[in-house]
Amino acid sequence: MRSCASRSPHGRCPQSLHATTIEAYEALQSRFESPVPVAVRSSATAEDLPDASFAGQQDTYLWLLGVKDVTEHIRACWASLYTSRAIIYRLKNKIPNEGLSMAVAVQKMVNARAAGVAITMDPTNGDRSKIVMEASYGLGELVVSGQVTPDNITVDKVMLMVVKHSIGDKHAELVPDPASRSLVEREVSAERRGRLCISDTEITAIAAIAKRAEKHFRCPQDIEWALDRDLPDGENLLLLQSRPETVFSSTASGSIPTQSAGFGIESITRSLMTQAGKA
Repeated sequence: MRSCASRSPHGRCPQSLHATTIEAYEALQSRFESPVPVAVRSSATAEDLPDASFAGQQDTYLWLLGVKDVTEHIRACWASLYTSRAIIYRLKNKIPNEGLSMAVAVQKMVNARAAGVAITMDPTNGDRSKIVMEASYGLGELVVSGQVTPDNITVDKVMLMVVKHSIGDKHAELVPDPASRSLVEREVSAERRGRLCISDTEITAIAAIAKRAEKHFRCPQDIEWALDRDLPDGENLLLLQSRPETVFSSTASGSIPTQSAGFGIESITRSLMTQAGKA
């Protein structure tokens, strides 16, 4: 759900927009058996311009429950358009205040049963006929930080069949704890460690969505994905981020890989860890 507004002359949200927001929030929650926490995220028109980019300039709020909590933080997102740092940024970049607007996205917090990455080529040799994915239990931060060894799976891009796989240790998983509004690390049982963390059906679905991203962007893609435990099978695969593949491409061209910016597994979990005082 998304809510957009510019400044109200009286500082109050129009009643029609308030009603629409509540209706959209209730529609989101109706998809689940019990209320789920959401994130309230901001995106302003002055954040990303051809000659100026300052992602994260406005506020984002996590682990929100209930209409009152959500609507209050939507207002806080709008207000963050006029913090001192936002105003100074616009002054430095000669961005006028006229015409400014703020989009606020309200999204369900990802409750990942498993998460990982998929690259629409083999990054070790540049083979475009393969899709290589890594997967582990819970959110992907422990994989990103190198604390666990994920499952590694190679898929034929045409047939969408597993060519080979290796089972990683996956001794721990990072999972959301709604009570503390933070992430907790949990030990993975020996039985779960000894098998792939995703099914054949899920492997096929991940490969298919990676192929779609490659077709859309017209170049090999490096995607981040998660399987949300709150959503039904067949609807629970989330594409968190897609960016051009850089590992093999940079090596082949003789350049040094650069990290792409984006809102994916690493940035989501880093934000949660910071909020919990663990980073």
